[in-house]
Amino acid sequence: MKISLISNFLCAAAYTLSLASFTTDKKNSEEKETAGRKTIQASLYKLAEGNKVKLSVDKSSDDKLKIILKDKNGHLYYSEVYNDKDSQYRRVFNLNDMNEGKYTFELFYNKQKVVKTIEIQSKNDKYISLN
Repeated sequence: MKISLISNFLCAAAYTLSLASFTTDKKNSEEKETAGRKTIQASLYKLAEGNKVKLSVDKSSDDKLKIILKDKNGHLYYSEVYNDKDSQYRRVFNLNDMNEGKYTFELFYNKQKVVKTIEIQSKNDKYISLN
């Protein structure tokens, strides 16, 4: 009777340990997948001084970032490929010479596309709205 009880206990312990190792392995593989995805965080701010906006992008430090500024008709106003090993991209854009209308910043990074839209309306001073 004691041998049967001990045998059952050892089988239950072995079964529990084997299940625990499978769940740990699954968690580790999910963490690796999440860490392997490279994403960007992008923000566009209107600066208080003049007709300027600031584009701020946080990215992984090992991949290229492509920045494009174009109007609603697809006319290209600015293009840059940022190769730097730095993980932060910061740039101020002066919109004084741009006409009224909608413009888009398109950011391409590691098969991802992020779009930030601005609209310029002229009164006495240019009115810039961010979407």
